[in-house]
Amino acid sequence: MFNTWEWIRICGFLAYFYFTVSVIFGLFRKSPSITKQKNLLFHLHLSAGWLGLLALIMHVLLLLIDHYQPYSIIEILVPFTAKYKPLLSAIGTISLYVFLVVIMTSDLLIRKMNRQLWKSIHFLVLPAWVMIFLHGVFIGTDSANPIIQLFYIVTGSIIIIASCLRVYGTYTKATAASLSKKE
Repeated sequence: MFNTWEWIRICGFLAYFYFTVSVIFGLFRKSPSITKQKNLLFHLHLSAGWLGLLALIMHVLLLLIDHYQPYSIIEILVPFTAKYKPLLSAIGTISLYVFLVVIMTSDLLIRKMNRQLWKSIHFLVLPAWVMIFLHGVFIGTDSANPIIQLFYIVTGSIIIIASCLRVYGTYTKATAASLSKKE
């Protein structure tokens, strides 16, 4: 049906899609402008994150057995050691580690961690998302396809808008709290 190279592309694209959905719902969930369905957004955020991680693991495992552009375990696990596009491959490897840390601290260690430390670690998902965006756009073999380009433009724009709304909402909430203390 599909060859290994096609499955690698599909799994990479799915990982990007699910992580994008997770980041969007995570940003919207904590936005002060969203008042309803926060629990639904949380579960969508969590589920999409885990689906993204599963797709990413499949993407990585398939790279090990591909015959067209095989990667060794070292090339996958150690940034900048890949023979094929070392910088872009390294960006993918580093984003893998960041997503793993964020998911593991969020689901396994959150009750044992200081809330502020957890929050700082959790926000590393934004630079990790930027890294998978760059990895997908510049190393993805389908990036010349206009539909894929449009998808990257739309998802990137939504992430930027959601991030701005989140920052604006946090700022206005802090400002309102500061003003109410002065009164």
